Parts: sequence; C-alpha cells; structure tokens
Amino acid sequence: MPARALYRYIWETSRSTQLLVCVLTMIIAPLPMAYLELQRRMVDEAVTSRNLGLLAKLAIAYLVVICIKSALKYALNMTKGIAIETVARDIRRRVMVKATETHDRTRAAGDRVPGATLVSILAAETEDMSGFAGDAFAVPLLSGGTILYVVGYLIWVQPEIALLALGVYLPQIIIVPVTQRRINRLARLRIRLTRFLGHVAEHGHKAHGGILRNAGRTLIDRLYSVRIWIYLRKYFLSELGNFLASLGPLIVLTVGGYLVITGRTEIGTLVVFISGLQRIADPWDEMVNFYRAISNTSVVFAMINTKLGSASPADS
Repeated sequence: MPARALYRYIWETSRSTQLLVCVLTMIIAPLPMAYLELQRRMVDEAVTSRNLGLLAKLAIAYLVVICIKSALKYALNMTKGIAIETVARDIRRRVMVKATETHDRTRAAGDRVPGATLVSILAAETEDMSGFAGDAFAVPLLSGGTILYVVGYLIWVQPEIALLALGVYLPQIIIVPVTQRRINRLARLRIRLTRFLGHVAEHGHKAHGGILRNAGRTLIDRLYSVRIWIYLRKYFLSELGNFLASLGPLIVLTVGGYLVITGRTEIGTLVVFISGLQRIADPWDEMVNFYRAISNTSVVFAMINTKLGSASPADS
C-alpha cells in the first residue's frame, strides 16, 4: 500500500521529531472541550445568576486556556517545520546520490535519471512530499482527536442536537474517497506529462524544430486539460464541504431553538452547540484535506521512488 510505504519512510527519516509532534498534539486536542465548558458555564451559571465574581473567574480561566493553547500550537508548528525540512533534505540527498553514482559503477545510458527530471524532483515534487511530512502524524492526531473530544462533549450535553448536526457530514465519507481516487489517477498522469515535457525540452536540440514544437504543444495542451479536470473535482469537494458545514448551524438553531422554547434545554447549551460546530468544522475540513493530501503525496512518493530506485540517503 503506497500510504504505508510513505509513512514508513517519514517515520524512519524523522522519528524523534514526529514523537514530539505526537506528544504536543495529544496535549492540544482536548483543549476545545475546556472552551466549550467554560462558555456554557459563563452563560448558564454566571450570566444567568448575575454573579460577577464567578464570571471573572471563568473569564480568567478562559484566558489561561487560550494562552496555553497558543504556546503549544507555536511549538507544534515549529516542530512540524523541522520535520518538513528533515524529509526534504533526505530526499535531496537521495537525488544527489542517484545523480553521481555513475562514478562508482557502470550503467546503461537508459538507466540514468535525465537532468530535467532531477530538477523536477529536487524542486516541485520534493516540496510537495516533504510538506506532507509535517502533517503526517499531527493532523490525524490533532484534528481527529479534537473532533472526537468535541463530539463526545456535545453528545453528553445534548445528544439529540449533536446527532442531527453531525449527520450533515456523512455524505462526505462516501463522496470524498470516490472522487479522490479519480484525482489520484489524474495526478499520476500530470506528473508523467510534466517529466516528459522537461525531457523534451532538455533533449530538444537533437530533434527537428518543427517536431519539437508540435510535441511540446501537444504535451502542454494535454497537461492543461489534465489540470482542469483535477480542478473540477478538487473544488467540487471543497464546495461540498462548505455547503454541508453551513447546514450544521441551521439544524442547531432550528432543533435547539425548539428545545429551548419547550423548556428541554438551556440557552447556554444552544450557544455552546453553535461554537462547538465551528470547532468541529475546521478540524473536519483539515481531515478531508489530509485524506486528499495523503492520497496525492503517496502518488508523488511512489513515482519518486520509482525514479530514484534503490539510492540511499547520503551520509550526514
């Protein structure tokens, strides 16, 4: 499975950094529950009873949680940056090993990596893959953990509203994987076309000018068409997510408003649900984008490995 090989490589390359990422994310993930509980208590207990002392204490506690989360997120982002650059450095070393190993053993001319392809790997493809390394463990732990904690809290507070509101996300569980598989096929074709275009440009002096222009124009037009098809599917998934996310507050206001009017819940609970849905929407979008990223990056990783063969990282 390409994703498994990708994760194995990332773990082997940046193990110590990823361990720190995991620790930080496990500390950060439960914090949104503290926000929601403090909001609920500020409305239901302090404001309703007009207790200024309790309101001040809860406000200070809220500020402390904000400061703690900000500091932890800063540390997490710095750690992710280190992981990204560690993986990028390793890939570039592998590329250089592949480019210079002809000095150590005889190779057939067709077995060498073309210069244009090396430049492509060193630049765009390397950046795409190494950028994923910072999120490989952080996003599923942080976003997935946040969703689980917040959903559990909302179900505990008011299960009827929670289950109805969360139902709007179910269509994405079916639609996203199906659409992403098609995007992956197009992404593989895009990479091949880009590499072939670089190869044509690099060795164009060996071909007749008219032939080169026609081949280049055909490749460019084909690449344009492939990228348009990718955009159509990519932005469809994005807007589907936005549309479904917008339905959540409507359901909460409608069902929650009914429960408040009939005396089955408190107004503070309704406020918490509006805030809670927002705290779910962002991590959910991150998880959907992460699924798409891991699919795309697995394609890039497999193609880089195919091109580099068995080259090993250069010594530090």
